[in-house]
Amino acid sequence: MKKTERHQIKRDELVTAIERGTFYVENHARRLAIATVALVILAAGLFGGWVWWSGREDKASFVLGEIIQTYRAPVSVSLDALQQSTPGARTFSSVEAKDLEVVKLADEILGRYGSSHAAPKALYYKGLALAEMKKTEDAGKALQELLSRYAGDFLAPLARFELARLKEAHGNPSEALIQYQALAEDAQSFFPREEGLMGVGRCQEALGRRGDALKTYQKIVSDFPNSDYQFEAKKKVEELS
Repeated sequence: MKKTERHQIKRDELVTAIERGTFYVENHARRLAIATVALVILAAGLFGGWVWWSGREDKASFVLGEIIQTYRAPVSVSLDALQQSTPGARTFSSVEAKDLEVVKLADEILGRYGSSHAAPKALYYKGLALAEMKKTEDAGKALQELLSRYAGDFLAPLARFELARLKEAHGNPSEALIQYQALAEDAQSFFPREEGLMGVGRCQEALGRRGDALKTYQKIVSDFPNSDYQFEAKKKVEELS
């Protein structure tokens, strides 16, 4: 077969392919138009969804900022102190009033923006406020919910520590021990492991496990020589030896 004939065959094949494509487009124009419109609607929907989600995140973040400001706000018991406070700054006449406002704002986030990144932070501050209000059971539920639903959140170790302290302070060393042990064993967390170990030792003592407590304090002394807990741990080792 001559070279020119081969080129002619290839050109014919190309023309045939183009003709088939043209025929397909002409006969499926309506379907293609519908598909194009559908893609445009989908893209618009995705963009609209992103805008809606971003708006919710912004609103949730704003309320979270209010929670943090409220939780850190000073308590002024006298009228003079309230009048002399910085204009625009939040000031409360009692700790309870401040904590009630924190819980209210936290519930707003959890109720309206429960899927936002602010939700675990709202649970954390809600737990702290409820604990200050001596509502131990409700505080424990808020902190436990954070740990159950948002275990990977950076506030989770702090929530676990607060939950452990709550259990320990209210005479439940066995449950507190579980939380302190988890902190002590988490090598990936920013939370100081030796602080978790100190809690473990205290709970072991409270449960009458003096031998285990001694080993725990000895571990702090040997494994964390530069820890702020060195003095306290050494003192405990002397007491239990």
